[in-house]
Amino acid sequence: MTDELILGRYRLVERIAVGGTAEVWRADDEQLHRPVAVKRLHPHLLPDAPSRQRLVAEARAAAGLAHPAIVGIYDVDSTGESPAIVMELVDGESLAARIQREGPLPEADAARITADVAEALYHAHQQGVVHRDVKPGNVLLAADGRTRLVDFGIAHSLAASTERLTMAGTVIGTLSAMAPEQLAGGPITPRTDLYGLGVVLHEALLGQPPFPSASAVALADAQRAEPPAIEGVDRALAAVVASCLAFDPADRPLHAGALASALRSWLAGDPSAAASLAPAATGVSVMADTGAMTRVISDPASASPPVAFPARTPRRRSRAWPLALLVAIAGIALIAAFVMANARPGGVTEVSPTESASEVAPAPSASQSAASTPVERPGWLANLIERLADDCGEDVAREQEAALAAMSRKDARDAVDDLIKDCRDENGDG
Repeated sequence: MTDELILGRYRLVERIAVGGTAEVWRADDEQLHRPVAVKRLHPHLLPDAPSRQRLVAEARAAAGLAHPAIVGIYDVDSTGESPAIVMELVDGESLAARIQREGPLPEADAARITADVAEALYHAHQQGVVHRDVKPGNVLLAADGRTRLVDFGIAHSLAASTERLTMAGTVIGTLSAMAPEQLAGGPITPRTDLYGLGVVLHEALLGQPPFPSASAVALADAQRAEPPAIEGVDRALAAVVASCLAFDPADRPLHAGALASALRSWLAGDPSAAASLAPAATGVSVMADTGAMTRVISDPASASPPVAFPARTPRRRSRAWPLALLVAIAGIALIAAFVMANARPGGVTEVSPTESASEVAPAPSASQSAASTPVERPGWLANLIERLADDCGEDVAREQEAALAAMSRKDARDAVDDLIKDCRDENGDG
């Protein structure tokens, strides 16, 4: 116990961690009589009023997040000698500490932890909040078995200082967890957090980062040169890692909710959604192991509710990206069609926890996919095909129809938006 009070109410008790940007203290909230954690940022990182005002704004945004896998923010001190954030105290350890002590985790544990973090990020992204520093050190494994994500807003608050120190040859944060666009000073988007999820899953499965480089230049060269080796793990999980670590953000999964859903399905024994994420250029096989596998079935109630994703990354890729997924999608569609054809009348259709029933379209039969007419198409699909034909031509619309018909309404709409954007870019109409 010390005599130091933060904001006149949080008494520092014990320093429990020290890092390159901050030190963390266990403290007592003397007004509410509860333990809290106080993260005191090193003063030189936030030396002026604008940087501290940014810290307050980011803390306020993070405090508005309400998700069981996100550590709560209680208060912020921007006036003291060391700027501080007061947050929920989590008894446990970081994923980084667990990996350092025990090595790689069992595959089911790695998938569950990553799914928990993905659902937390999906919630944050829907509120317009990007974490920017997703890494094993910011994933807390509580004593009660829950996964918690910490430090929302910290990386953004330090952005100006990070830029200054990087120019001087010093990088703030964990270098191995930085996405290519972060190293290049490019735009930070929700898909930047997906790269961090790939790092988390890779380290959980293999015990080491995907690109263990000693400098920012070496890391950038490694990221650009080739995908990391992902050996000795389930091939569907390897596909998830490869997808998240794609050099181009547009080649990463659609959003964190889709990634969480794929991992939850894998945990329930269905690897198809995870396997289908494999980028075509990585060489990672999309054929997942189909033998008998034991999976941990997670609670679907923990998944975030489906709402429109507000901040999509502008994609600049060729129109062929759905074709790269067509084989996997068509296979899923054929399996779904077979199950529907053999189901008893009055059966119940299960809906993924991250999709609403209104967004799930019945899978077409093989004949319908191959030869749909405007009359046979659902109205929403006919409208999407018409939009695609207007901007990209009838040939492109026909090529993509089968893939779009096998998607949910929301994913199909997003795919068409991306295709139209690419067509306009190529034609100079953007």
